[in-house]
Amino acid sequence: AIAQRSQAQVFGLPTSDAIFDDTAVHDIHLRMSARDWDTLKARYLENTYYPADFYWRDQVIRNVGIRSRGTGSRNPVKPHLRIAFGRYVSGQTFLGLSDVVLRNNTQDPSNMRERLSMALFQRLGVPASRESYARFYVNDEYMGVYTIVEMIDDRYIARRFPAADGYLFSYDYPATAAPYYFDDRGDDPGTYVPLPFKPENHDADPQPEVVAQMVLAVNRSSDAVFTQAVSEYINLPMLIRQVAIETYLGDNDGFLGGWGMNNLYLYRLSTSHAFTFLPWDKSNAFLGGVRGSIWHGILDVPPAMQNVLIRRALARPEFLAIYLDTLLDCARTTEDMGGSGTGWLAGEIERQYHDIHDFVWLDTKKPFTNAEFEQAVDDLRAFARERGTFVRDSVAAARQGR
Repeated sequence: AIAQRSQAQVFGLPTSDAIFDDTAVHDIHLRMSARDWDTLKARYLENTYYPADFYWRDQVIRNVGIRSRGTGSRNPVKPHLRIAFGRYVSGQTFLGLSDVVLRNNTQDPSNMRERLSMALFQRLGVPASRESYARFYVNDEYMGVYTIVEMIDDRYIARRFPAADGYLFSYDYPATAAPYYFDDRGDDPGTYVPLPFKPENHDADPQPEVVAQMVLAVNRSSDAVFTQAVSEYINLPMLIRQVAIETYLGDNDGFLGGWGMNNLYLYRLSTSHAFTFLPWDKSNAFLGGVRGSIWHGILDVPPAMQNVLIRRALARPEFLAIYLDTLLDCARTTEDMGGSGTGWLAGEIERQYHDIHDFVWLDTKKPFTNAEFEQAVDDLRAFARERGTFVRDSVAAARQGR
């Protein structure tokens, strides 16, 4: 991936940064068999791929694969899609990307939660997917506003880590399964891999025993050695920052989700046992509202629903300090004027609203009204105005023992 970027830069060709240019609303067209498109929509709960041609600017990628994807976001009218550029042509990529997600935003009337969340992660130094907006067409039919999302795969890893030959897992949470809270399921690696931790590479040997060892360290290490034992397997300061950002954003479907852990990836270098957790899918961010508790999923749930890792980590003063400090970092960052006279988050909301307003209003496939879109944006504006004050007061109360 590094070589591809360098060659593209030398010859003045676009790189993957071009498709994730968030100052533009891109136009993406797919052309495919009308019968295949109708079948994909009728069988939207399946993961069957169909061939299509992909158009963006002057780029044409022939014979890509598309399929329906997602859990609650699957939709037969406005499908949530994965585009696999090399599905039918081995090694084929688009601007160095092997896959992208076209998120349909059917769970988010504002169309902004995902993009705003990933931008905040990035501003606070947590690796997160690049994203931009698109007007999406299939066989010249306007399908509405979509969010182009960078897939977490080997190419994503190569951009952010010193080596891309490590071990990548997605958290695979079947809707019918009991919620998982990082609890001990025994010594057998097969109880953790491939569910809930699904290997995304190294299919022949994903080394599931390391995942099992991680969970057992979290659950079985004594308080005296907890930090040392768990730090062999988890970048704890980075994870605590990630969880704090999700809490600030009022995300009810993340690491401390209302239905157990959800929407995350894990990556470790081949030379280390330590996993870095990576955020994914923030369609439900901001739903906790302005006054969402900073202890959501930590103190406001019974012990059986508390995430074992976070409960034990936050019992350590050094990690509790990171958690509270990160919440304050979120407040400062979202309210940072940056010379504009408007807080960053408020300004970003207005910028995105201006970019997509007309195209959302023309979107007849969305499962909400234009009035609901406007209300959802107003709710985000209120969040930007008021969330920081509420969180600062909550952190002050926590530190005063109230």
